[in-house]
Amino acid sequence: MKKVQSSLLIAFIIMLFFVANSIYVLDQRKTAIIIQFGEVMSEVIKPGLKVKLPLIQDVKFFDKRIQNLTFKMSENSEVVAFDQKTMKVDAYAKYKIINPKSFYEVVQDDYKFRIRLESIIESGIREVIGRVKFIEILGAKRNKIREDIISIVNQNVKSFGVDIIDVRLIRVNLPDKARKAVYERMITEREKEAKEIRAIGHQESEIIKAKSDKEKAILIAEANKESDIIKGKGDAEAINIYAQAYGKDRDFYEYYKSLDVYKNLFNKDSSLVVSSNNKFLRYFNN
Repeated sequence: MKKVQSSLLIAFIIMLFFVANSIYVLDQRKTAIIIQFGEVMSEVIKPGLKVKLPLIQDVKFFDKRIQNLTFKMSENSEVVAFDQKTMKVDAYAKYKIINPKSFYEVVQDDYKFRIRLESIIESGIREVIGRVKFIEILGAKRNKIREDIISIVNQNVKSFGVDIIDVRLIRVNLPDKARKAVYERMITEREKEAKEIRAIGHQESEIIKAKSDKEKAILIAEANKESDIIKGKGDAEAINIYAQAYGKDRDFYEYYKSLDVYKNLFNKDSSLVVSSNNKFLRYFNN
């Protein structure tokens, strides 16, 4: 009886082992391949509860979401641009496994793939940057450079069953010596530009000053001309008034003018020595 119970227990355990080894769950975020004796038998895409042959078959899971890879060049590794500028480059890539069977057959797992992908990205970056000038990497051709790198990397990973979605340069650093030379050249160029701007400003200032001096001289000349005209008219009118007054009463006019002269003369701190019968003092004596 005990032998029967033991046999049933062993059978149950073996059956449980086979059942557990033949059933697996595929997450909706993953794909899987069935491997039998090292050969890929099938690809499983739809999520859910799945069955495989126990012991004989094995399951490999792969994430079908977009994956990120940050790429950093080694300390002693530098990229040379078309104008012989050396630099250190950091980048990141986005990729997606689109053919798990090819991916497994070529690179087997994600770790080995990332190692190979870094080498391919570095090669693509060197090839593309070697065709452009340093200033273009930071300027208008940045998007074109990115597209060219993506194209080259995709061509090299085509057999891996992977699609490279994006490769971007996230940092471009010059070596210390090159950076110092670039900074010095930038300072020199900015100083040259500043001198040119100052020279243009000084030239424009002289033109504006000459123009304002000319306008000032014209305004003063016109004002003096108008002043002389007004003064001449005033003098003519005054002479006319004096002449009319003199013609009406000559004695009174002479008397009034003599009193006016006396007032202006004797108000000053001065001395006047004349004869008492001088004609000039005839009104004063009287």
